[in-house]
Amino acid sequence: MKITSKQRHYALAILTLTYVFNFLDRQLLAILLEPIKNEFGVSDTAMGLLYGLAFSLFYATLAIPVARLADRSSRRNILAVAAGLWSIMTVACGLAANFWQMLFLRMGVAVGEAGGVPPSQSMVNDLYPPEHRARAMAIFSSATFIGTLLAMVGGAYIAQNYGWRAAFFIVGAPGILLAIIIRFTVPEPQRGTWDKPSDHHESSAKTESTANTQSLLEVFSGMWQMPALRYLMLGCAMAGLAGYALGYWVPAFMMRVHDLSLMQAGVMIGGLGAIMGLIGSLFGAWLCDRYSQSNRNWLLYIPALSLAISLPLMLLFLSFSEASTFTLAGQTVPTAILIYCAAGFVGAWWAAPTYVAVQEMVAPNQRTLACAILLFIMNLIGFGLGPLLVGLFSDMLTPAYGNDGVRYALMIVMSSYVPSMYFYYRAGSLFGKQLFNNQTDNAKTAL
Repeated sequence: MKITSKQRHYALAILTLTYVFNFLDRQLLAILLEPIKNEFGVSDTAMGLLYGLAFSLFYATLAIPVARLADRSSRRNILAVAAGLWSIMTVACGLAANFWQMLFLRMGVAVGEAGGVPPSQSMVNDLYPPEHRARAMAIFSSATFIGTLLAMVGGAYIAQNYGWRAAFFIVGAPGILLAIIIRFTVPEPQRGTWDKPSDHHESSAKTESTANTQSLLEVFSGMWQMPALRYLMLGCAMAGLAGYALGYWVPAFMMRVHDLSLMQAGVMIGGLGAIMGLIGSLFGAWLCDRYSQSNRNWLLYIPALSLAISLPLMLLFLSFSEASTFTLAGQTVPTAILIYCAAGFVGAWWAAPTYVAVQEMVAPNQRTLACAILLFIMNLIGFGLGPLLVGLFSDMLTPAYGNDGVRYALMIVMSSYVPSMYFYYRAGSLFGKQLFNNQTDNAKTAL
């Protein structure tokens, strides 16, 4: 069945909304870090484990077999089940009586969220033609900023007025209804709709048949042997290491170092920061769509440029004096927040082009799995280790530097942007050649 333009845009809207709740449920813990830590009486390292490694081990590992299943069955149905599961587990987090119960329930959220992003990205790629994919993927990726905004501002408001447990109840419940909407209203696009010219149909069929008989290890090995894809995965992992660390610890940093309240940190980081990140993501996608039409290598040069500009800005934000403030709408605002917004705008350019580039380097029926493998590497290294390392360094440095311990811990982890720039640049320089080699292999298969 051919999907109409209206259905295509509706599907993208629902997939984006689902990703909003995916990220909202995940990111809520960042603004609730301080009250949960104080109630359970645990260390920064324990809170880094709760958000990072304990979540990412299940999220990253399970995403691969779920993606394998989604490449062979209905992506929409898998997404619907996943959304229902992670929403139920988020609600249950509000019932945790101690740290270990919360840890177990967060693992449950991770199990559900493992089936969220890979099927969605594969569907987005099949909904839109190549010349519009970066923009469509940017709209989809904007959910991370919208989810962060809602988690920070909404979560802070609910926690400040009704307690942190109520935040989990209110945030998790709507996702259960959304799961039903996905199952019964979102169309399942045909795989490779825009990637199968009629004269290459036989070649595509052979490629898909071969891909379906490959083991998971063979698929991963094949992807790793593509130099451009290998460098891209490494670059994404290193960028994620700093990115997830910042996303989790910056609210606590602003509360400890700049003496903000829970609500103030939520509005400034989640509100201003997320809005600038959203604008930056869309601007970065526009840059990619403009420059990559004549040279596809720009899909990965843009992320390298993004990291190169955002690194010094973010280090300046972390080191800026807490004594420097200004007044806005009767509120005292740290000047550092302006630098954070600028860094967030530029730093948001890298995500959408990354996902588009991965999708273009693999066969249509391997795209969900390719996304899952990328997320496995990025989440295990970035999501798993980034927040945990900041917690470890903070606990080590706090006895000597007090509240500045978290400042220096974040600066140390930010250094992962340096190798990430190199990996993205190398991936960009090889990307066009990789696409050419793929086209040549397909032509040989057709003969």
